[in-house]
Amino acid sequence: YADISFGPVGTIAMQTVIVQLLEASDAMTTPQAVYPDQEAIAHFVFPKPTWAQQRCRTVTSDCYGHGKCTTSGTCACDEGWSGNECERFRVYAEADEGIVLVTLAVAFASLTAASMLVLGLWRMCHCRYRLERGLLEKLTKAIARADQRKIALTRRRLAYCGWNPRKIDRFVCSIRRRQSEESGISLAYLLSQEFLELAQRCTGLKDPTFYDLADGFFLKEEGIGACSVCPRDGEL
Repeated sequence: YADISFGPVGTIAMQTVIVQLLEASDAMTTPQAVYPDQEAIAHFVFPKPTWAQQRCRTVTSDCYGHGKCTTSGTCACDEGWSGNECERFRVYAEADEGIVLVTLAVAFASLTAASMLVLGLWRMCHCRYRLERGLLEKLTKAIARADQRKIALTRRRLAYCGWNPRKIDRFVCSIRRRQSEESGISLAYLLSQEFLELAQRCTGLKDPTFYDLADGFFLKEEGIGACSVCPRDGEL
C-alpha cells in the first residue's frame, strides 16, 4: 500500500501523517489530516476528551449513568438527579416545591404538637410525683403520731394516685419498722408522773427499780406490747 523506510535505529524514517476523527452527533465524520502542517486540513484538538473529562469518566463511571461528564470535569446531571456526581435522586420536581413546603409545614406542626404533648406529660408526671411525695410525708407523720384518721385519709388519697392496697401496706410497714428502729424513750418521759404511775401499776410497787420493771413491763402475759404485732418483724 505504501513505501515504508526505517532509519539507522529502527524507527520509521518516512514522514507521518496524523489524521483525526471527531465525534458527530448524527454520524461519523470524515477523517481529517492535522499533521504535518503542509498536509493539515483541520486544527488538531488535543486531548480529546480533556484530561478533566477523562478523570471524571474514570472516577464517576460517567456520573454513575445519571449524567454526562463535561470538558471541565464536572457532571451535568439528567433530570431528576443531583449532586456533584449525580448520586442523589430528587424525589420531587421544581413544580412540586409547594407540596414539599406543605409537607414540611405539616411535619413541623406535628413535631411541635409532639413536643407540647411530651412537655405536658412531663409536667403531669412531675406534679403527680410531687403530690405522691407530699402524701407520703403526711402518712409518715401520721404514723409517727398514731393518728388513725389521717392515716386512713392519706391511704385513700394514695389509692386515687394509683397505689394499690398492698403497695400502701408495704410502705406503712417500712415506715413503722424504721420509726421503731430509730425511736427511743426520752428522759423527760422517764421522769414524768405518767411513767411513774405506769411503773407502779405494772409492778405493784411504790418505788420500783428498772429490774422490777422487766417483769412488769415485758415478762408477764399482760405485759406492754402483748398481743401486738411487732413493727420490725411483723410477729406477735
